[in-house]
Amino acid sequence: MDITYFNWYELLAHSRGDLAAIMCLAYAQSSEYNEKSTKLLMRKLNINHIPYFLIKNRTFVQYRHILVCNYKTKEPQSYFLNPRFLFINVPITDKIVYLRALSMRKPSCTNDYIPRKYYKKVKSNFFMRITEDKIYFPEESSIREIHNRTDVQ
Repeated sequence: MDITYFNWYELLAHSRGDLAAIMCLAYAQSSEYNEKSTKLLMRKLNINHIPYFLIKNRTFVQYRHILVCNYKTKEPQSYFLNPRFLFINVPITDKIVYLRALSMRKPSCTNDYIPRKYYKKVKSNFFMRITEDKIYFPEESSIREIHNRTDVQ
């Protein structure tokens, strides 16, 4: 099970608040990142642009057959186990809200939820199950279950 560590505030600062940039940078931190071009990256993440400043400041560099990301998380403060949420064709705002909620879980925390009081403003979201006192991350739970089954066998 690969863990992708990230820092929400680093992502926010480096992306200049651009949602597409946040998606690109978050994906580039995962072990699944292996893109050949900006066009394929946009298609995979279901975004309509890659911010020009990410190319201009050489965060992403296109070589002959690979798109390299030069950004790495400096101070990992959160994590996700399942990067598949980045590729699902839903509004980008749902993905960003989910990533923000995941950022409220510390790397030492193995729960698939956070207390509701951590993110009071969140409403319904495609990736989360929200109860009165907790926000659950079903995508994270499913990866943990698969990992646990393979450990037993």
